[in-house]
Amino acid sequence: MVNQSQDAEKIATYDVETRFESEMPTRNFTVVEAETWLNNVCENEDLDPIRVSRQKLPSNIEGLAVFDNWCFKVPKNKVSQHTLLHELAHFACANRGHGREFRSQLVTLHRRYTSLSHAAALHQLFVASGLSVNPLIATN
Repeated sequence: MVNQSQDAEKIATYDVETRFESEMPTRNFTVVEAETWLNNVCENEDLDPIRVSRQKLPSNIEGLAVFDNWCFKVPKNKVSQHTLLHELAHFACANRGHGREFRSQLVTLHRRYTSLSHAAALHQLFVASGLSVNPLIATN
C-alpha cells in the first residue's frame, strides 16, 4: 500500500527525472534496438533478459515495468536510454518503489551505461531536491 509520503517522493523523483532528461538527454532507440541494448545490460547486471514491447499507454507514461511478464511496455517506437534505465532500476531493486534504493540504482546504472557526467548530474539534482540517494562512486 502506497502512503502519501511515498506518493510525494514518487512525484518529486519524476520531477527531477523530467528536468534531468531536458538538461542531459540520452540516446533514443527503436524498440528492437532497445531490446538488444537492454539484453546486453541485463547480462552485465546478472538479470534475466527483459522484453520490450510497444503498447498503448496513457500519454504521460514513457515506460512501464511489468514484473509478472518480465517486460517493459513503451508507448512509441522510440524509447530513451534513460527510460530503459529507469525501468531497469525497478527490476534491480528489492523495493519496487521510487525511494532511495531506486534512485541510487538509477544513478549507478547511468554511471555504468551512459556516462559519469549523466550520473553526477542526476545525483546532484536528487540531492538538490532533498531526495536521499547513496553517494556517487566511480565504477568500471
